[in-house]
Amino acid sequence: MFKFSRLTVRLPAMTIGLALFSAVAMGGFSWNAARDSLMEAARARLQLTAAAERNGIGLIAERLQADFMSIAAHPVLSANGPEMMDMLDLSRPDIRAMVAAFQAPKTVGERVAFDGLSTGTLYGRRNAKVQELARKLVAEPGYADLLILDQEGRVIYTATKGSDFATSVTDDALRKTGLARIYERLRYGDDETTHFEDYAPYPVGEGPSAFIGRVLTKSTSIAMGTDDVQERAGFVVMRVDSKLFDRTLTQRTGLGETGQAFAIGGDGALRSNPALSTQARAGAPATQLDIDPKSLTDGETITVAGRDGPRLAAAVAATVLGAPWMIVAEQSEAEAVGPVQSLSRTLGLIALAVLAATTLLGLGLARSIVRPLEALTRALKALAGREPLTEVPGSARRDEIGDIARAVGTIRDISLEEAAQQLKTTEAARLVEERNRRALLRDLAGQFEASVGGIVDQVSRSVDALNAASVGMQRAVADTSQRSGSAAAAAHQTAGSVNAVAAAAEELGATVAEIGRQIEQASDLSAATVEEATRAEATMESLTTAAARIDDVVNLVSTIAGQTNLLALNATIEAARAGEAGRGFAVVAMEVKELAKQTTQATGEIGQQVASIQAATNAALHVIQGILSRIRSMNAVTTNIASAVEEQGVTTQEIVRNMNQASAGTGAVTSDITEVARAADGAGLVAGSVLTASEDLAAQSEHLRAEIGKFLDNVRAA
Repeated sequence: MFKFSRLTVRLPAMTIGLALFSAVAMGGFSWNAARDSLMEAARARLQLTAAAERNGIGLIAERLQADFMSIAAHPVLSANGPEMMDMLDLSRPDIRAMVAAFQAPKTVGERVAFDGLSTGTLYGRRNAKVQELARKLVAEPGYADLLILDQEGRVIYTATKGSDFATSVTDDALRKTGLARIYERLRYGDDETTHFEDYAPYPVGEGPSAFIGRVLTKSTSIAMGTDDVQERAGFVVMRVDSKLFDRTLTQRTGLGETGQAFAIGGDGALRSNPALSTQARAGAPATQLDIDPKSLTDGETITVAGRDGPRLAAAVAATVLGAPWMIVAEQSEAEAVGPVQSLSRTLGLIALAVLAATTLLGLGLARSIVRPLEALTRALKALAGREPLTEVPGSARRDEIGDIARAVGTIRDISLEEAAQQLKTTEAARLVEERNRRALLRDLAGQFEASVGGIVDQVSRSVDALNAASVGMQRAVADTSQRSGSAAAAAHQTAGSVNAVAAAAEELGATVAEIGRQIEQASDLSAATVEEATRAEATMESLTTAAARIDDVVNLVSTIAGQTNLLALNATIEAARAGEAGRGFAVVAMEVKELAKQTTQATGEIGQQVASIQAATNAALHVIQGILSRIRSMNAVTTNIASAVEEQGVTTQEIVRNMNQASAGTGAVTSDITEVARAADGAGLVAGSVLTASEDLAAQSEHLRAEIGKFLDNVRAA
């Protein structure tokens, strides 16, 4: 679709399209006109052919009538015919034998050649005279027979001696034939009229037969000295077959290979044998040729839908000896318009030649228009791209393209002037913009240093505080571990002393003073243990508080890293806005963003470690609180022991029982103090991890500070 929108395609396409349309339109118009002309010429030619056939048939009919009049008036007939009527008496055996002799030959030619003299009869001698005359007549094509009838309708003579010889028109074989009908017309007609009976089936000969006849007269003398009188003796009739008119109608001159002419009678049957048909013969209905006789009109040409395609049929009315005929000349429509096919090829070749010439002309015309336009297009593109254009193509032309080229030249000159002016304006604007950009970068660097630098300092201070807290926590945990060891030793010593008291319970009565001293020592140790446990509880609470502060610092560092990431993102956006000048700023901003991401990850790990420390510290605190509770219980027990010593006299067994209880309590104390020592060791390990993480965070903070410094130096230098 885009290609078709270009003039290089549209102009040739439109030219070729118009040429093709013109060629097709003119070719179609010429073809239709030629076809119509050929059809009209074919109709006229068929009409002329039918009229010519009608004229030929008319001449044949006139010759038929003349020949018949000549033979009917011949003296041989008038002299011998009446005599033969009297001689043909079928009641006589010799006459029947004579008839058999005449009909004995097998062929028509043999019977015509037999004159009857050999029969030795008077009829035979008369027949020989008439036969000589009739033999010449039937030798003509179409003249089938010569007959003589008496006034009763008996056929007393035929030249061919067929089955109708020696019969009567009243017989079943002849009474419905044309011979019987012409007999009736002759019988009741006048003596000078010649009658014609159209073709109809007849038992003698091939195909239908027509009859022409008139009255046969004889001369009769009334008295001596008077003229002879002509009186009616019988009837002379000539039978003709379809061959009479076939000689004319079978000629197909001017009708091509599919044309033919034939005649149709008033009864709708054919009067001739069509030249191209092997089935439809004379006497057959015309519908065998796909023609409806009712559709035929004198002087009109119709189209007949035949088995082999449409045919043109021209009809001309004719009167043949008084009988109405229709002469038809037909030809296939395809052959009638056959020259159109040759004309179609000629028109096609002409159309192709015209189309080729028009195509070349259109292409040349399109190129003559498009090429200068393409040159102007390239010139305009060069102007649009601010390329130098020394000469505008086509400026020397005197047509519309030349006007366009000169207009392009004017545009070039104006563009050059505007470009020079714009260059001056652009340079001044560029300097102003450069100053503004540098001022903006300095401001951004100052703002970034003020915001991010403060955050980095705060992070550094927080990291220092975290480091110090980690060191303090590590020392406190170490102290806790040491004191836990001392408490454990004291607990073991207390247990030994209690055991000793228990062992010496039996000797209690011996020396109460020694018991008092041991009880006092145990009381002192219990008080010292309570004091050490209280200090351990305070230390663990301090450790818990320090761990909470570490968590707060970690959260602060994480928040600072998120803000640093946002500031780096804003710096990246501002660098993108600054364009080429801010490319270095963008690189530094990406590095700051990456450092903020690493800081976030490190603070996350520190947070996890601090959480672990807090969990361990809380557990240690709970344990120490339990130890303190047990030590205080032990102190109360020691006090009770002292009271028991004062009441030593009550019962030694009670003292032993109390000593056993004191021994069990000191065992529990020993176990608890051991667990405190283990918890303190775990807290020491966690404190070491916190210290390592804080040191890493301090290193990252220093690296971040250095990168920010480089970034600000690059921004200020841009």
